[in-house]
Amino acid sequence: MNGGVLGKHWKKPLRDSRVAGLLLLLPFLVILPNLDTFPYPRYTGAYSDITVSHYPNAYFLRQELLAHRPIPLWSPTILSGYPFIANPLSGLLYPPGWLGLLLPIPAGFHVVIALHLVLGGVGMLRLLRAEGMSYPAALFGGMAFELMPKIAAHYGAGHLTLLYALAWTPWLLLTWKEEEKQRVDEGYESRRWIKPSLVLTMIILADVRWAAFATLLLWAYAIAHSQHFLVAVRGLTRQTGLAVLLSAPLSIPLIEFIILSSRTTMTAADRLTLSLSPARILGLIFPDFGGFHEWALYPGAVTLCLALVAIAGIRHKSGLAFWIWVAVASTLVALGSYIPGMQYLARLPGFSLLRVPARALFISGLAIAALAGYGLEALIGQLRGLNRRVAKLVLVGLVSFALVLAAGVKFITLNISLSFFWGAGITLLSVLWIMWCINGVAKRFENFWFVGLFAIAIIDWTAVDRSYVLFRPFGEVQTENATSAEWLASQPGLFRVYSPSYSIPQATAIHAGLQLADGVDPLQLENYVRFMEQATGVPRIGYSVTMPPFADGDPASANSGYVPDASMLGMLNVRYVASAFDLTVDGLEFKTEIAGTRLYENMRVLPRAWIQPANALPGEQASPATVDDWRPNRITAETQGPGLFVLSEVYYPGWIAYVDGEKVPIEQVAGLLRGVALESGRHQIVFQFVPWSFYVGLIICILGLTFYIWELNLQRAKQDG
Repeated sequence: MNGGVLGKHWKKPLRDSRVAGLLLLLPFLVILPNLDTFPYPRYTGAYSDITVSHYPNAYFLRQELLAHRPIPLWSPTILSGYPFIANPLSGLLYPPGWLGLLLPIPAGFHVVIALHLVLGGVGMLRLLRAEGMSYPAALFGGMAFELMPKIAAHYGAGHLTLLYALAWTPWLLLTWKEEEKQRVDEGYESRRWIKPSLVLTMIILADVRWAAFATLLLWAYAIAHSQHFLVAVRGLTRQTGLAVLLSAPLSIPLIEFIILSSRTTMTAADRLTLSLSPARILGLIFPDFGGFHEWALYPGAVTLCLALVAIAGIRHKSGLAFWIWVAVASTLVALGSYIPGMQYLARLPGFSLLRVPARALFISGLAIAALAGYGLEALIGQLRGLNRRVAKLVLVGLVSFALVLAAGVKFITLNISLSFFWGAGITLLSVLWIMWCINGVAKRFENFWFVGLFAIAIIDWTAVDRSYVLFRPFGEVQTENATSAEWLASQPGLFRVYSPSYSIPQATAIHAGLQLADGVDPLQLENYVRFMEQATGVPRIGYSVTMPPFADGDPASANSGYVPDASMLGMLNVRYVASAFDLTVDGLEFKTEIAGTRLYENMRVLPRAWIQPANALPGEQASPATVDDWRPNRITAETQGPGLFVLSEVYYPGWIAYVDGEKVPIEQVAGLLRGVALESGRHQIVFQFVPWSFYVGLIICILGLTFYIWELNLQRAKQDG
């Protein structure tokens, strides 16, 4: 009753073949035909993080570099300006992301994400091989990871940086395992220069939010697989600490930004937002075709069946229990607010990095992929201890549950959704195929059975993955409300645009060269949020990634009942307001309507720079000042004193001011803007962005890199000695 089924009969050429590893390149076959498109989530098709954030950031960075200017550390594109260097979504400090700038956009994004998916698949394959799996079982685990429907769902949502970071996760565990093997086995020689600290650094630089999940997984993996707890903790502390040092050019500016941001106001409810409801656990069996990306958890029918074979049918296999516990624990974390007591945990410092608990489902998917590898390993005879009777009982129970539930839904609703039809059907096919192997009927058709198993899995993954992604042509996205943006861009002078209805998308605005007072970004300065609450008339609704917030989720109508303050918007140099609905506001003059977008001119707009009496209220008795040169990192103006020179730019640490070449203190005007006091006479004023947090982080990174190289040389010296 115990033991593998195909072990003695498995044909060696197929079992040992590495040609099958080319299957890990499948992401390229799916992605590359769509190089001139942007991925969008199919469930709405309206918004994608690629066009909201990544594309505008990449376009802005490329244009600045093509203009032969320094790397922009500050961005004027949205929210009246923000520290580009401190925002992880800028991609400025993630080296592999720069590969995307070498190709036309959006093709560069597709190529980079495909490379990362393959990187993740190869990493998973190598991790499972390091755990002792045969090549075909490890290959299946690698494919189950990289083709995970949840990854496709987040790709459709445009969460590029999250997927970049996720792809490094198997490598993080693999490098630790290599380190541990080298420590335990003195005869094991490794000259690998990639250490866990370096991989964790790449994860932090790609997406610091995922770094929190990845670090927890690393610590759990290392402690579970180490023979000595204290030794493991010391090693983990060293590797984690070194990663913190190496990522300091991002982490220190980011910490500074977070402290000043609205993210510090998040409540426990904000942090537990989008928790997975218990009823959605059925998504393990029934795929939510085209559903919400955060709640996607379907691993594939074959993957789930093989994982259950491993869980129920394999006995006495070290390493298996760890992945079982990880799968269970991460799924419980994903339930978030539905777990009693989680609201107290969510109040702990740093828990904001774990916002949206459903992201833990990525770890569940990784664990289930590993378990599937163990299940296949047992079936092909490379792993002893398979209880075929228990395995068959579990599989029969699974398919019976799927069929009964699907039939019940059909009986009650007189209709059956594609999700239940597909889930029940593909589960039945997968169970029958695996049972064919368990019962020994496939002994004469081992290669056919193996190819069929992979084919069923690939068809399943591909069908579900494709359902999550809607590809929109580049030209369609680029021209979204472009006529309104072009009209605004044709108006003379330096000014900002505000929209209470997101009428000028950020991807369109960046092409037109427009600077927005509104915007979408998870990091927003708290003083800016407070100012804009009064300026826009839109009340805060807790933590929001949009400015202004949209209470009902529909930008076209959510804020139609609120009245903006033309004078306060004017202080931000907002000369035009673009709205999807009528605005009757003192100071706003209707100019034209283009394709449903109403354009208003703010008659109370103030220039980008002005001079006012020192004791006057902000904007009172203002006289225009000339801005001679405006760049992201440096602004030069000229005016006549005496008085208070006010620059309609956001106050932020790192900006320094010079008057006639002499450094002077910057005053905070209206709680938001920058100002300097001037004496009588003509003066030249220069504002320059020199973020000390970035340069301090750079110094710390150099120290960390020095220690990293010293540690490598010391290790090699021990090996050579």
